[in-house]
Amino acid sequence: MNRALHDRILAAIAAPDQLTDGSAFAALALEVFAAQYEAIAAYRRVCDRRGRTPATVNDWREVPAVPTTAFKHTTLRTGPAERVFLTTGTTRGAEERGRHEMPDLRLYRASALAGLRTFLFPDLAAMRLLSLIWPVAERPESSLAQMDDWAFAAFGAPGSARFVAADQVDFAAFAAALRASERDGEPVAVLTTTGMLLRFFDHCRDHDLAFRLPHGSRLMDTGGMKGAPRPMSRNGILRAVWETLAIPGYFVVNEYGMTEMASQFYDNVVRNRVAGRFGPRLLTGPAWVRTRTLDPATLADTAPGEPGLLCHFDLANAGTAACILTEDIGRLADDGFVILGRAGAAEARGCSLAAAEL
Repeated sequence: MNRALHDRILAAIAAPDQLTDGSAFAALALEVFAAQYEAIAAYRRVCDRRGRTPATVNDWREVPAVPTTAFKHTTLRTGPAERVFLTTGTTRGAEERGRHEMPDLRLYRASALAGLRTFLFPDLAAMRLLSLIWPVAERPESSLAQMDDWAFAAFGAPGSARFVAADQVDFAAFAAALRASERDGEPVAVLTTTGMLLRFFDHCRDHDLAFRLPHGSRLMDTGGMKGAPRPMSRNGILRAVWETLAIPGYFVVNEYGMTEMASQFYDNVVRNRVAGRFGPRLLTGPAWVRTRTLDPATLADTAPGEPGLLCHFDLANAGTAACILTEDIGRLADDGFVILGRAGAAEARGCSLAAAEL
């Protein structure tokens, strides 16, 4: 593990303005590629077969991407793992779970907290957090649980609480905390998976509950429809949050993350609202991440505005695999992107072939 390189990336995360012109990002990205080429034998073999080595690659866009599926079958780390996070289970069982073996947890922590500060808490240092995410003590393999734990330590004001324990959720206690916020006028931030949020909507319907939370309250949901009692469109979720909690859409943030990445993407609405910007709701990443869309068959960049597989270069993944190819189809727009859906079997062929190389 190249600790000196990691220290420079941590400095860039702490002062991200230095990455906005692109040249500083590009220099760090090529250093990260060289370090991963040197330390990860399976990745080096793939790069050699493609003729993409630190001696031949002069642009970070030429760095070979690692499909997320490769994390299920290949060890991808530049040094001994300090912490191992697992993806959620699949229909094929626990053995098909991907493993993100992080040799330097500092990068994940710095990136996660900086992302939350930028996209969820840009206007304040702390507030009361109410979480429907399981505690990290019970789910140490969950990167989301770890991020939630760091959020409590960094941003949680007195009265912050979690309402999930031993795989049980206490909606009654959660509702009582929301009522307390109504009474004392103290705004809250609700942190939840999307599936758990929909279950809470059902609880409110069954018990005839609705809340009017104070101005400045906000909600972050994540995880898509996994664990949801039924599917619901994004507009449907925004309407239900307003009708149930009285949180307006510009304070409702969807977080898009994955176990295989140390950085996350967020709806830009809170950041834009606080900064006085106007624009469409887009998923936006931090300055130390760059996103491209690739043709599913050729893995070449798509034409501007055309959909393709989302591919992220994340400097915070310096200890594992920085260039990540997902199976999500998206379209770039302005300073962010929109997700159009998951790749089908035919569309994911490029991912499968790239994973097979590793």
